[in-house]
Amino acid sequence: MEAVLSFILVIGVLIVVHEAGHFLVARKFGVKIEKFSIGFGPKIFSRTVGETEYRVAWIPLGGYVKMLGENDPEKVKPEEQDRSFSALPVSRRMAIAAAGPVANFILAFFLFTAVFWIGIPVLEPVVGQVLPHSPAQTAGLQPGDRILTVDGQPLSTWNDLRRKIEGRAGQPLHMIVRRGDVALSLAIVPQSQIGPNIYGEKVPQGKIGVAPRGDVLQMRYGLFDGLGKGFMKTVNVTRITIVSLYKILTGAISSKNLGGPILIAQMSAKAAKSGVINLMIFMGFISVTLGVMNLLPVPVLDGGHMLFLTAEGILRRPLSIRVRELSMQVGFVILLTIMVFAFYNDLMRLFGTR
Repeated sequence: MEAVLSFILVIGVLIVVHEAGHFLVARKFGVKIEKFSIGFGPKIFSRTVGETEYRVAWIPLGGYVKMLGENDPEKVKPEEQDRSFSALPVSRRMAIAAAGPVANFILAFFLFTAVFWIGIPVLEPVVGQVLPHSPAQTAGLQPGDRILTVDGQPLSTWNDLRRKIEGRAGQPLHMIVRRGDVALSLAIVPQSQIGPNIYGEKVPQGKIGVAPRGDVLQMRYGLFDGLGKGFMKTVNVTRITIVSLYKILTGAISSKNLGGPILIAQMSAKAAKSGVINLMIFMGFISVTLGVMNLLPVPVLDGGHMLFLTAEGILRRPLSIRVRELSMQVGFVILLTIMVFAFYNDLMRLFGTR
């Protein structure tokens, strides 16, 4: 039950923000909004405010904003033509289509920025374990040592240390460590080992044979530093998401990494249990993923609508209804196939067969 509630909270917020992006830009351009739906399928409840029906439906895997003249422009009454989606210039319709994914990126930016302002939990560069016969042991590192600098560059987190070491296999490093009240200078040569990178690929990496002690520090940033960190975090997560999708499509990494609603529910519950900060970070990651996925040039997604609009802008006329219908059917099959495969992966993880 906790996983279900966490899933509804996370997905619900992301869907509301995504659809609000479409809604607000469409309203800005004077388009009549007929429905604003959170979820698909039969409605649980609805309420009409002004000229818009706001509804919550049973299938919480998305939502939609139904605009006047979006799918059936020929049925728009003459007196409402100026409020029809189809009557807008291509550039404005493109802006409405892009507004949903953009809203997700903006949400991720604010979530990440808030985390940096409040304080992001990081592991301190304190050694907890030294493996026998490792480069660290040979160099004289001991549990409890705090690594201050590597090649003269100060460290703030354990990740800083990892990044310094991974690309330096076979190259000597100079470390300054603090042991008690004494600062020591050590020389260490990372050895090359095969390990997973951020995408799960097995690649050679520099390793010295140490593990962190587990000391956690809340790193807080000021107003402008937090904004900068939040922006860069959003950019980096977007880049990682795009590269991961490309690697899955090209077979560079296993499609078993693809997750669906069950995995999101499990991770939502885990993030919620570990505190508000981790839940915000998780929501930021999922918001970026939702934004990227919706920009894919697949009909039925926002990216597919933008592709149709691009073609219309080039051809100076809309694509034929037949072409659009066939494209939407193909897009629906593609999306359904991805969802079924992701759900299958979730079941395999759930029952321990992977």
